[in-house]
Amino acid sequence: MKKRVLAALAAIPLVVALTFWRLELPFKLMAAGVLFLGLLEFYRMAEAHGLPSLRRPGAALLVLILLPFFLGPDSFFQGKEFLNLIPDFARRELGTPFALFLQRECLVAGLLFLSLTFLFSRRPLGEMVVSASVTFFGAVYFGLLGGYFFALRQMDHGAWHLLWFCAATWAYDTGGYFVGKKWGRHPMTPEASPKKTWEGAGGGFLFCLAALLVLWKAFPFYSGFYALADVLALSALFSLFGQLGDLAESLMKRSLSAKDSGDFLPGHGGVFDRLDSLLFNAPVLFYYLMMIK
Repeated sequence: MKKRVLAALAAIPLVVALTFWRLELPFKLMAAGVLFLGLLEFYRMAEAHGLPSLRRPGAALLVLILLPFFLGPDSFFQGKEFLNLIPDFARRELGTPFALFLQRECLVAGLLFLSLTFLFSRRPLGEMVVSASVTFFGAVYFGLLGGYFFALRQMDHGAWHLLWFCAATWAYDTGGYFVGKKWGRHPMTPEASPKKTWEGAGGGFLFCLAALLVLWKAFPFYSGFYALADVLALSALFSLFGQLGDLAESLMKRSLSAKDSGDFLPGHGGVFDRLDSLLFNAPVLFYYLMMIK
């Protein structure tokens, strides 16, 4: 627990500082680096279980999927006819429309690139399909879901929205851990994660709600942007999808016979262990903001 607390005290201020930095590039580099580390952890777990992967092509595919968020604002593509294909709701945010649009094209290019890579690979033929599946799934999982970190940051007041969903997710994890450890009696999904309990989920929701209410009252931005109904709705959504993200990673780890994704963060496990809920909650907040704005 001491290592867990010290690691959090060291990491959280750095994350907040880079998130609120006036320039977006430091945050983008941090987010890309974290996603890259998570991807490597996934590949290591798969390889330790006997499922081969191609790390370099997988990392290159991740870079390709995230590349649109580094290219520039929407004005770079003004006058191009293909912008008419982007839905109106996605046009509202500077940088986000063309980035989300180009992600699909980069994904197709990445799939072609990966397929060509296997033509020149020396791996046994029996490993080809498994290796391609592991490589492609990992890059797409971290690239597409992690891309919403960048999409949120590029919105108006994006740093505040990122702090909102990160604080909610961390509060849910903290509440679920302590309440589940103290009063947990009824397992939620014994096969995926035996230690996750319904009591812990309830405690996590209360912690999540409390964290958002504190932010809502303490910072004028939130009370001016979010209504109380939004606080209640997002507390429920973050709790639900954050838990689903946690369970999804737990299923991956159990299927790969791994306890933790790594040991990068003392007391917390690997980077993937800290990203699991955030990866599911980022798109939830992004599309929620699109609906209420």
